[in-house]
Amino acid sequence: KALVVYDPTRLAVGYSSLMPKAGETTSAIARRNNAVAAINGGGFIDQGWAGTGGAPTGIIFSGGKLIYDQLNNEDLKQDTAAFTNKGMLIVGRHSIKELRRYGVTEAISFGPALIVNGKPTITEGDGGNGYAPRTAIGQRADGAVVMLVIDGRDPLKGIIGASLRDVQDILLNKFKCVNAVNLDGGSSTTMYYGGKVINKPSDGLGERAVPTAFIVKPAG
Repeated sequence: KALVVYDPTRLAVGYSSLMPKAGETTSAIARRNNAVAAINGGGFIDQGWAGTGGAPTGIIFSGGKLIYDQLNNEDLKQDTAAFTNKGMLIVGRHSIKELRRYGVTEAISFGPALIVNGKPTITEGDGGNGYAPRTAIGQRADGAVVMLVIDGRDPLKGIIGASLRDVQDILLNKFKCVNAVNLDGGSSTTMYYGGKVINKPSDGLGERAVPTAFIVKPAG
C-alpha cells in the first residue's frame, strides 16, 4: 500500500500516551491525534519479548519539541527520519544539535537511509535482513511525501515481504523519491487510512503496539 501526501507540512510524529512503559497501536495513535492517515514509525526495546512496544529507541521530536532522548546525548549521530518546519524530509545519521539547526520539528530514529539526494544507498546485494514486512517513507522533488507499507510473512498466500533494496527501488523508480528511509518493519508494519487499518499486519494478534507513528494531520 502506498499513500502520497502532497502537502508535506501535514506530516507529524505521534507517540504512545503510555510511553516509555508501553506502546499503542498505530491506529490508536492516529485516532487520538485526529489523523487522516498514519504508518508506524520507530523501533523500541521489547523487554521480555512481550511485543508491547515499550521504551523507544533513539529520539522523538514532535510539534517542535524534543519529547524523548534515549541516550541523553545531543551530539550523538543516529539514523534519522525527520521533517523540518518547511516540510523537508531529512534522512541519514544526524545529531539532535544538527536537527535543531535544520529546523526539524518532527523526528524519530530509524534506518537505514535508502535514497539520499536522488542516489540509492544500496547498490550491491539486497541490503541485508532478507525478506520481511516493510514500512518506509520518502519524498519527491516536488515535496510530496510517499508513505509505503509492504505486507509479508504469509507464504501460503505468496506474500513474503520485501528486501530493503526492493523498498528502495520501488520508492526510487516507481515513486521518484529523492530522499527516503526505512522505518520499523516486521510485525510493526501498519498503515491506517479512512478510519481503519488497510494493510494486513503479520502478527497473528493483529496490530502491534509501537512507540511512534508518522501521522497525516487534517488539511486546513
